[in-house]
Amino acid sequence: MPDLDEPTAAFKEFDRDSDGYITREEFVLAMRSRGEEVTAAELDSIFKVSDEHDGDVDGRISLAEFLVAWHK
Repeated sequence: MPDLDEPTAAFKEFDRDSDGYITREEFVLAMRSRGEEVTAAELDSIFKVSDEHDGDVDGRISLAEFLVAWHK
């Protein structure tokens, strides 16, 4: 069984308001704090894949969606 501590900790780092979802703004802030920049096209792609995965098209990434992406 994979160790979920690392991806769960990363999710919590990205989910700045602790509401259980990562928004585009939170994603950008978390990446900047890691010294990375994300383009609008990259954000669109990341969030589109997330929405397609669960079909909710809410523009947010849940922990379940994050874990799926983490393990790819």
